[in-house]
Amino acid sequence: MAKLSKETKQRLQQLFQCSQFVIRWGFIPTVLYLGFKRGADPGMPEPTLLRYKYFILFKRFDAHMFLLK
Repeated sequence: MAKLSKETKQRLQQLFQCSQFVIRWGFIPTVLYLGFKRGADPGMPEPTLLRYKYFILFKRFDAHMFLLK
């Protein structure tokens, strides 16, 4: 295996950290964008932000209420 200089190791580490950040914070927005761009399958309702907002707000609440029982 080739030996890397300290500077090269630092640059690679910074590159991996930046890549990790982009993947973590960009995955879900990319999936949502592609879903809205493609549209709904035949026979399904069109996706709207309101529908996702409802799911995020109320489904989490339902899950918490279930755990409290």
